[in-house]
Amino acid sequence: MQFVLFFSDKQVREALFARVDGTRGLLLVAGVRHGPAMRAPQSREPFATLEFLHGDVLTQVLVADEGTTEGMWRDPLGDLADRLYPASRDDAYAAATSYLLLESGRPRAVVRKQGAPFEDLWFLQEALSRLTPRVPAPDPDKRPGRRRPEPAPRSPRRPASTGAWDSGAGSTGARGPEARSTGRQARDDEATPPRGTRVPPPAPPPVPVARDAWTVLGLSRDAPLDEARKAFRALITQYHPDKVAHLAPEFHELAERRTRELLAAWEEVERALSGGG
Repeated sequence: MQFVLFFSDKQVREALFARVDGTRGLLLVAGVRHGPAMRAPQSREPFATLEFLHGDVLTQVLVADEGTTEGMWRDPLGDLADRLYPASRDDAYAAATSYLLLESGRPRAVVRKQGAPFEDLWFLQEALSRLTPRVPAPDPDKRPGRRRPEPAPRSPRRPASTGAWDSGAGSTGARGPEARSTGRQARDDEATPPRGTRVPPPAPPPVPVARDAWTVLGLSRDAPLDEARKAFRALITQYHPDKVAHLAPEFHELAERRTRELLAAWEEVERALSGGG
C-alpha cells in the first residue's frame, strides 16, 4: 500500500505523523522531489518495484516536495526524524535524508540513498530481508559495486551519532517491472538524489564581490540605509540553510556562494551609506 503526501499541504506534518503512528507492520518513509513534468511518486523507482514485489508486507509513505513557496517553510521529514531520534541530531539528520524503515511506529533501519533507484532497491530489499522472513534477501552477487561505502550523512555542527545506519554503495541490476528497463542507466532523472552523503567541507574564505555591490543587492545608489537593510535581509533569508536543507548538495553549495556574495556586497553598501567610505 502506498500513500503520497505533499509539502504544499498545510497539514502534511500531522498527516505524516498519523500514518507513522497508525501503521502496523513495516513502513517505508521517504522524501522525493516532484514537479509537473514528473510521474506520480508512487509510480517511480524504487517504489513501484517495492510495491509490486512486497506490497503485501510493506506500506510506503512518500513525502513529495514540489519546490513551491507554499511548502518552503515546512520540513515534515525533519520533524519526524527529530521525534524519533531526540538524543542524536546526526541520526535524525540521516533519517530525514534517507530511506527510513519503521515497524509499528518504531525506527528499525535507515538506508542511505545511492542516487540510482536500482542501487537503492538492492539495499532496501537487503534491509527488509533482515526485518521479515517474508522478504527474501537479494542476490549477494548483484550487490552494487565493491568500492568502500561512503560515511553516513552528517549535518554540520552536530553531536556524535549513536549509529542508526544501514548503508552501502555501488551499481547493479534490479528486479521488478520498471527496474529492468532502468538497470542499464547510471542515473534516473526523476530519482531523488542522495542528500548530505558527505561531511560538508569547510567553508572557503570570503571571495571578493565580482559584480557591483549595488547591483548584487538590487538597490539604487540613492536608496536610504533602512530600505537597503530591509532589501538585504529579504535576500539573505532566501538562502538560509533551513531553506535548502531538503535539496541536493549542489544546491547547498550554490546557496553558500550566493550568501557570501550578498554578505560581501552588503558590507560595501552599508559602509557607503553609513558614511564610512
